[in-house]
Parts: sequence; C-alpha cells; structure tokens
Amino acid sequence: MRGLGKAFISICIILLMVSIIGNFVFFTLWQKSGSNSLPALRAKYPLLAARALNPTYTNDLVVSFLPLRSDIQKTVAPYGNSFAIYFEYLPTGTTIGINEDHNFTAESLLKVPVVMAYYHKKERLGIQQDPTVKILPSELNSRFGDLYKKGEGYRINLADAVKIALQKSDNTASLVVADQISESDFQFVYDGLDIPEMVMGNTPIITAQEYSSVLKALYFGSVLDNADSQHILSLLTQTEFTSLLPSGIPKGIPVAHKIGLVNGQIYEDCGIVYVPQRPYSLCMVSKSNAKVAQKRMHTISSMVYQYIAQLQD
Repeated sequence: MRGLGKAFISICIILLMVSIIGNFVFFTLWQKSGSNSLPALRAKYPLLAARALNPTYTNDLVVSFLPLRSDIQKTVAPYGNSFAIYFEYLPTGTTIGINEDHNFTAESLLKVPVVMAYYHKKERLGIQQDPTVKILPSELNSRFGDLYKKGEGYRINLADAVKIALQKSDNTASLVVADQISESDFQFVYDGLDIPEMVMGNTPIITAQEYSSVLKALYFGSVLDNADSQHILSLLTQTEFTSLLPSGIPKGIPVAHKIGLVNGQIYEDCGIVYVPQRPYSLCMVSKSNAKVAQKRMHTISSMVYQYIAQLQD
C-alpha cells in the first residue's frame, strides 16, 4: 500500500507539472495571437482595410446613399461630359458614378503603379535597403517638378525618389524609379489592378472607375504586402497638392490621393478619404481650367464628406 501511495503521489506531481507547462504554453500562444489582433494590426497599418488585416472581419453596415446620389447628379448635370466622378463607400462597396467610364489621359496618376512595381521588385528579390543611383540624361524631365535641375549624374536614393515622385508628382523622380523596374514587375502590378491596358496614340488612358482600383489595391493589400501598401498610402497622405479633392475635407482627416494634370486643360484627383470607420474612395476628373476644376472638386468633395460624416451621428 505504501508503494501505491508513492506512485499516486508521483503521478499527481507529473500531472501538475504537465498542467503548469500546458498553461504556460497556452498563455504564451495567447499573448502572441494578441499581437495579431485587429486593434493591434490597425495600429500598425492604419491606412489598410480591416479585412486585409483580418480576413474574418465583416462589416454588415448598410446605409442609403440615395440622397447623396441625387445631390451629386444635380450638381454635376451642368458640367456635362467635362466632368467625371466615381465614388465608392469602402465598408459596403456602394458606388456612385457619373461619366465614370469615360477615358482620360492617365498622366501622373500612373506614378503610383510605377512605385508599386518598384516595391514588388523589392519584395520579389528580398531587397531591404534602397540603393542610391545616378540620374541619367534620359531621366531629366522639366514638365513637372524640380528634380531635373540637379542635372545628370546627381546621386539620389531610390527611397527619396519614390517620395518625391508621389508627394511632388515629380516627372524626373518617377523616371528614375521606372528605370529600376522590369517590364514583368510592372505587368505583375498592372495585372493585379483589374485595369485593361489602353493607349491613345502613345499615351496611356484610363477611367475614373478604373483608377480607383489602383488605390483599392493598396487599401486592401491585394498586390503588395501590408507594410509596403501602408508605406505608399502614407506617402500619398502627405502630398503638397491640397486645392482639389482635399480642399473639401476638414484638416485632421487623412486623404491618400494622387493628382494628375494634362496641359492645363484636364485636372485629375483620386484618393481615399479616411473618415473614422467610414472610409471611401473618390476619383474626379475635370476638363477645364484650374479655377473651374478647383471649384467643382471642392464642391463635390465637401458634399460627399459631409454626407459620410453625418452617418456617424
């Protein structure tokens, strides 16, 4: 009996140790999973969609956009074919479009896919540090931006070239980045954007609806990894062009956007507006002079923001 008692005690000790070890392992795994919770991921990637961070996330919020659709249609009607708009409420995918399928010259809007292709190359090759390169004569372009003034042979880190290309829409910086990517890298990105490759002469063309796919690819992290998608969107929230889409948005609300300008006759601005819990994309194109374009886009942008913001009340 005494031997059985010792055996029983030994078994209890073993079970106790197993229990302690099991609880320790469970606690460790629980802590680790906590770091991947949606709030933690939102803090790390605030400009990406919740569903990109956690595939199990769902948002069943349904709201009516009939009043906004009616107001936009009335406001835009006098503009005729000289104005295009495509709006998408990102939590539910509700859209409003007017002339959203009309083609226009892509121009500087293509700088974003170029930068995306560069980051895809880095991901593909496992490149951690951005190299420094010399500006070539063929990359100097004075049509937009001041980097060309540095002249050929100027050394620039590609991280700085990316920043200047997106935030200042600098043509020389964009060409520097473009020369660092392969056709296959750009094709990979373009194929992931759900945009047909169309040109008019030698100029790429696109629609307002199609360009929204570029921004949504970043927002949903569907082409690049989350860190690179977040970085590009973050750069786009710090552009120096605020007279178009951002002019209708209160300060403090992030707007990740890219402008385009065609010979002073076509003005483009497409972006994501990060209203808390109510993000939406808005792409507008105005065939007009700068003053008219600014007035139109301010009016529509302000109208959309005010409607979305009141949904929180």
